Amino acid sequence: MSYRCLIVDDEPLARASIRYLLAEHADMEVTAEAENGQQALQAIEELQPDLLFLDIDMPGMDGLELLQQLVQQPVVVFCTAYAEHAVTAFELSAQDYLLKPFSDERFLQMLNRCRQKLQQRDTLSWQQLQLISQQLAAKSGYKEKIIIRDPGRVKIIQVKDISWVTSSGNYVEFHLHNDERSYLLRETMTRLEQQLDPSIFARVHRCTLVRKSDIIELRPGDKGDATLVLKNGQLVQMSRNYRHVLQELFES
Repeated sequence: MSYRCLIVDDEPLARASIRYLLAEHADMEVTAEAENGQQALQAIEELQPDLLFLDIDMPGMDGLELLQQLVQQPVVVFCTAYAEHAVTAFELSAQDYLLKPFSDERFLQMLNRCRQKLQQRDTLSWQQLQLISQQLAAKSGYKEKIIIRDPGRVKIIQVKDISWVTSSGNYVEFHLHNDERSYLLRETMTRLEQQLDPSIFARVHRCTLVRKSDIIELRPGDKGDATLVLKNGQLVQMSRNYRHVLQELFES
């Protein structure tokens, strides 16, 4: 996972120094730089950086005033030559306060603290999303959204977009309408089946769930099994142990 960094300082050499130090860390990506508070506000709104390196003494809006205007605050590190603002900076929830000039060792120490903070934030965001998903499921009795954590992002899948689901061990794989990608979730098929509306999805195999409305054809096999044809042309195997599900489907 990489973190988006924004450097805000009216001195080009100061920005270049921070950019140079960050270049040694593959997980830190400098997405933009700004030389004043107004530019920084616009960049923060557009890019939503994870980590903000912020000078205090700048023309127009200073760094403290900028921070007070932020609705959603990234992890903030002040980089300044003025020690007297430290108390105010920490009152505004700054993660660290670097006094210029600072050493490489001091910069690394700060960066490690920021990583810990960012990782804690990511974990909390994941837990909050899971709670939202559980609350939605509790209202209807069945899930309306599935939350999947991909490397570097959190993916929200709408249940209405799911066409079929396959499983292997403790993982299920979602296949969606109008999406060539599939998405893995650490979950058993049995537990997932309990979370999806049985009037919409049918278990047709030990390892397969399908959306009933996507089935357009049934091709019987020789041993009580069958092949299902979905709207997109996908072929799905049905086990004979689940043929009663399709009897109900084609009789309805």
